[in-house]
Amino acid sequence: MKKTTIISGIASLGLVLGVASSRAVAQMPHDMSDMQPTEQTGQFRRIDQPIANKVAVTLGGLGLIGLELWWFLLSKPKSRKATTQGGVQEVTVRVDGGYEPSHIVVQAEQPVRLNFDRKDPSSCLEEVRFPDFRIAQELPLNQITPIEFTPDKPGRYQFTCGMNMFRGVVEVQSANGGMAMAIASVPQPTHHSDHTHHADQSTVSASGVEAIMTPAGIQQATITVAKGYQPKRVIVEAGNPVRLHFDRQNPSSCYDQLLIPDFAITVNLPLDQTTTVEFTPEQAGEYEFMCGMKMNRGVIEVRASNSTSDGKVIAQTSIQVR
Repeated sequence: MKKTTIISGIASLGLVLGVASSRAVAQMPHDMSDMQPTEQTGQFRRIDQPIANKVAVTLGGLGLIGLELWWFLLSKPKSRKATTQGGVQEVTVRVDGGYEPSHIVVQAEQPVRLNFDRKDPSSCLEEVRFPDFRIAQELPLNQITPIEFTPDKPGRYQFTCGMNMFRGVVEVQSANGGMAMAIASVPQPTHHSDHTHHADQSTVSASGVEAIMTPAGIQQATITVAKGYQPKRVIVEAGNPVRLHFDRQNPSSCYDQLLIPDFAITVNLPLDQTTTVEFTPEQAGEYEFMCGMKMNRGVIEVRASNSTSDGKVIAQTSIQVR
């Protein structure tokens, strides 16, 4: 059922209720003196309504209740199977009061491109998140934003809006069309001293930046906490101190706290303040940082250095008020 059909049905029911109510008002006495208490009883006079009015109002109310129950409990999400073009499975998702389609069917082990066409100006739909694939992407209004990933295993993987209110599902089927529940195969943080980085790895994320080395020998970068973390990837060298300045501008409670689990860092981020986090990574690898609700994430990419040596991680935190 299309949204327009549902809206038309609600409007029709509202019209019926309006006509019934107007008829009921028309039946009321025009002489307000009739509404005054009588001397004998001290009570208002009861006005009996025609049975047709009562039936119309009752049926209209029951119809609205039934429509709400169907909408929230019985309506099935729209499903669409991705079409393959140039070896990429592709679907366009309209973002308007939710996601349409909200159920997408794809094949495992093949690249997927979802084109999100955002039409709704609601701030809730400014961002879409795929927790199982560690994707959080802003959706500019009246633009098409492509999101690409490759699901390795069959399963059902949810995507949500930034406030976790609107949801959809990517159903990943095996090559033979079957589907089995599985945990998403996503890269895990690695921090081995023999971890090798390729020369072009700094271009993995368009929002990645390399930390600047200060005269004191400290690698420094500023991360703006607004609609996610910008940049989402910070590149540093192992064996040298790192100082990250988190400038929080987003009032969402999700950003009240910053977590960097691999360095045992947990620190509060006061709104409209800059919080400085310092640590020294001694092993090459990729280390996640995330908000307190573990929804928004970023990566600290630590590259090997000739002076790198094994050892324990050192971490310190401090708060600076702008």
